[in-house]
Amino acid sequence: MNKGLFIITGANGGMGKAITKAIAGTGVPVVMACRNVERAAGVRDEIVRETGNGRVELHQLDLASVASIRSFVDGLNGREVSVLVNNAGIMCRDFTTTGDGLEMTVGVNYVGTWLLTNWLLPNMGRGGKARIINTSSVTCKMGEVGDHFFKLDPEHYRRFKAYPNSKLAILMFTTELARRLQGRAITVNAVDPGVVNTGMITMHKWYDPLADIFFRPFIKSPERGAMTAILLATSDRYVNVSGGFFRNKRQVGLPKTALDVEACRKLWFQTEQLVAGLVGSKLKKGEN
Repeated sequence: MNKGLFIITGANGGMGKAITKAIAGTGVPVVMACRNVERAAGVRDEIVRETGNGRVELHQLDLASVASIRSFVDGLNGREVSVLVNNAGIMCRDFTTTGDGLEMTVGVNYVGTWLLTNWLLPNMGRGGKARIINTSSVTCKMGEVGDHFFKLDPEHYRRFKAYPNSKLAILMFTTELARRLQGRAITVNAVDPGVVNTGMITMHKWYDPLADIFFRPFIKSPERGAMTAILLATSDRYVNVSGGFFRNKRQVGLPKTALDVEACRKLWFQTEQLVAGLVGSKLKKGEN
């Protein structure tokens, strides 16, 4: 495999930490892309100490901010990227918006990931095959992506709608990007880690302590949840697969919407128009 940078977003906790530690253990250069670098610094030091890999870097990245994404990409100084693991994600209990005016869950989980990936593509596939791994969710089956997707609707906001919608959009992005990357030395696939024992599943309700006792022991640890992403990032087993969906280290079928070429293409164009308004200039086809 090309030995450029291995970038993991949300690398300082949960599955991101597990993915980072496993990849760093192979000795490759790793970039931990984290929103709060002060909080992540200790994790970075721990990973370096435990893996013996001194080539683990920590960079600030806030997927809720177009300016932060641009600064992160520019800070790499055009260095080759071998693997991008889009792991970071959120599920907001209440309606809130990013500094750029997007609903936070959609802005971080989908638009921020879309923009980061597109801006990193010129750094990928130059010195060998590169890989992009997007994190979706089992909840994508409950998602809907239509003309309402980017609409700000605080009155009807529900986290259990916004989150599945964003994760279905990630799958649609994955399949459309795979089509656009045909003929280039870059593959893109999505993973469903399953239900993982992280802070994201905390409901902030009175029954959380009971759920911790009766539910959490039966769900996946972050290390188990990370296994499929680690496999796709480090193994050649699926090196020639692009546009796939993986669960429990095996390829599985895509939801019908993610197989709808016209729907995926429409979402891409809508996102492109939205991003053009945010960054002030439309991404050209040759820069995709």
